[in-house]
Amino acid sequence: MNKENKSYQLTCFLSPLLKQEKLDEFIQKLKQIIIDNNGSVQEGTLSGPIKKTLPYKIKKHQEAFYLNLNFLLPVSETNKLCQQLNLKKNIIRYLITIQKQPKENKEKIKSKLTKEAIDPKMIDKIEPLVFRYTKEKAPEKERKVKIKELDKKLDEILNE
Repeated sequence: MNKENKSYQLTCFLSPLLKQEKLDEFIQKLKQIIIDNNGSVQEGTLSGPIKKTLPYKIKKHQEAFYLNLNFLLPVSETNKLCQQLNLKKNIIRYLITIQKQPKENKEKIKSKLTKEAIDPKMIDKIEPLVFRYTKEKAPEKERKVKIKELDKKLDEILNE
């Protein structure tokens, strides 16, 4: 992967009015738009369009075709891609997210864990941690006075 290119994922809802042939053509057009913007579509990452019922209406549609597409694109071209996607009437809604590349693969992580693992012979020699803390007496809260007691004290003060 080129340092200038980033990995992105396009998730979009397409119009449910599209027929299967038109849908396939439209997906090819989306791929071509990415390629025209100096990008490349990652093969095997396209999850075919699935017709789903939307939780609420979007642009007067209750259903839509759901599509995921992973691709590489220079960072400078993302705005141009968004502008072109906004012009497509068959796209009800879309979202482009950056795909984070895993820093280390699972084998490297496993090898690190085995190197850093505690030797079972040492477990008996490990002493438990002792937490020492002082218990200071918390200041005593003043006892709540009932209304009747307050009335009695008021009467005593007023009578004097």
